[in-house]
Amino acid sequence: MAEERYYKHDRIERFTHWAHMADTVVLILSGLQIHYPGFAVFGTMQTARFLHIVSGYFFFFLGALHVYFFFALGKWKIAMPHVEDLRGIGPVLSHYLVLGGRKPDYAKYNALQKFSYAALFAVSFLQSVLGFALYWPARFAAMTAFFGGAVHVRIWHTTVMWLFLSFTAVHVYLVFTEDARLVKAMVDGYYFREAADKAGS
Repeated sequence: MAEERYYKHDRIERFTHWAHMADTVVLILSGLQIHYPGFAVFGTMQTARFLHIVSGYFFFFLGALHVYFFFALGKWKIAMPHVEDLRGIGPVLSHYLVLGGRKPDYAKYNALQKFSYAALFAVSFLQSVLGFALYWPARFAAMTAFFGGAVHVRIWHTTVMWLFLSFTAVHVYLVFTEDARLVKAMVDGYYFREAADKAGS
């Protein structure tokens, strides 16, 4: 069957995706070393803390850049979740969990992706605030007090890190089990699919 080729991811999406991925790897590895000193992947604790702070600032900058283009380029029109999208979560989950049923038709993002990515941005913002609260406890005293003290802030910060790891594991699994061509699309922007297949990813 003939295939159609279309432009799925623009340069901004591809840059922020891979930059976020690389930066998140450094953040998680350095964070693990800070929380578990025996995990000395970066050698000294001083190096781990330095890399964690630098990558933390870069994480926040990339997030702000992503949000700017999200609204400036009108991406919110197709990616922002709406109340009516709630009805589409069930069919998508049924497909992903192999519970039967045809893969639902959707545009660039399915309902589950819309809500998942929106939640990811919210959690990313929370993680940034928690990180800054640990770095600048005096300036973020209200936030520290809200979470019950510096110890609890650190626990929450570490917990969110494990949420990121869990999300990444599921994301990678779905990409490769759904269609490995999605990886190529995130490299050069283009995706090939059978012309009769109207479902996206």
